[in-house]
Amino acid sequence: MVHAMAETLPARKTNEAISCLQAYWNPQRHGFCAWKMFPGNEDIYYDDNAHAAQALITAYEATHEQKYLQQAKTILTDLIMPSAQKDGGVPWHTNNQNCRNACSTGPAAVAALRICAIEEDHRLAAFAERALKWLIATLRDPQDGLIWDSLVFNADGSPNINKMKWTYNTGFAIHGFTLLYERSKNPDDLKVAVSLAEAALNPQNSMFDHTLQDPQKRMYSDSSFFLHHLVDGYRVLSKHALADRLRNEIRRIAAWGQEFMFDPSDGLYFRGSCPYSISEELRARFNQEFGVNKELSVNGQERDEHGNLCKTLIGCAAWARILHAAEEVN
Repeated sequence: MVHAMAETLPARKTNEAISCLQAYWNPQRHGFCAWKMFPGNEDIYYDDNAHAAQALITAYEATHEQKYLQQAKTILTDLIMPSAQKDGGVPWHTNNQNCRNACSTGPAAVAALRICAIEEDHRLAAFAERALKWLIATLRDPQDGLIWDSLVFNADGSPNINKMKWTYNTGFAIHGFTLLYERSKNPDDLKVAVSLAEAALNPQNSMFDHTLQDPQKRMYSDSSFFLHHLVDGYRVLSKHALADRLRNEIRRIAAWGQEFMFDPSDGLYFRGSCPYSISEELRARFNQEFGVNKELSVNGQERDEHGNLCKTLIGCAAWARILHAAEEVN
């Protein structure tokens, strides 16, 4: 939410949002807790903090408040980077160093390179390059070119890869290698970013909903709060390569959200991207639009504890970022 507000609202609103965020700050660990800080709270996720660092960088860009940039750097240098010293991959949670996750490694690298674009920091740059190289060497599927979820070390030390593919993990890789190219001017870095984007754009891949027979009409089946990071990668890469394809895809995703995920009764957005998982009304609209007969498959995340449809901050913020990206590339 802070990230979306910093991109779209006046600086005063961003300052208010970050003020609320500070209630989660753990001054001993130099990171944000998953719940409000209290003495002894060690529930700290590396991926949450990588996202927080990104939001703080965007807040700095919007407000020019140096303290936001400094806090982002502190998260990276004091919390995240020490966890990646062994091989370059970043774990998921501070209580488990036996895994390396794309959802932590990717955004941390992106945040580090975004800071380097503002002020030179060779330590951050070296961390980001190592993290990104680890990501594609360890968690990239050689068959379809997408990024797997994580590497977990079993009790005997043997590696086990979770091969689930979420949109944001490939999005982070696209974003990261594009920023690496902007810094290095090495065409190989751009080549990696382009190949990742081409893999993600392929509607035959597992990130798309295959309900529709026409591949060109398919939409990603992921939650919006993952999808906006893929859009971010597309947006940044479109400045250097695949401009028309990427910008058209961003606009297509935004239009899908406006057509199916937007609720005109309250002006808010549902959190997913599959209309037939939300309500009978949206299922019927989807079926009529595409000439299919998909049954309702209720996604409990779109409903409250009483089974009533509801909206979430994370979903609305994600769609706000997607809409903002679509406006930016127009």
